[in-house]
Amino acid sequence: MAGEQELARLNDQLEKTRVVYDSAKLEHSRAVERMNDLSATHPDGSIRHATAVFAQALRNYRIALDEYNRFLLDNMSPRLNQPK
Repeated sequence: MAGEQELARLNDQLEKTRVVYDSAKLEHSRAVERMNDLSATHPDGSIRHATAVFAQALRNYRIALDEYNRFLLDNMSPRLNQPK
């Protein structure tokens, strides 16, 4: 029962980080398009911000995916850092 709850929690965490990642990826693509339209020398800081947000979202998504896979493959709970 506790394993099922942990799996549900990890699945929820994975889904939430995926949504944030997808949104950040889209915003980064839009910022790149704006940069290309304005030229690379334009002092628009949105590309820097979008890149930082995208990188952080990607890190969080990777961590959630690693924790989810670790639980499934190794039967380990990342929350407890021990076998379930």
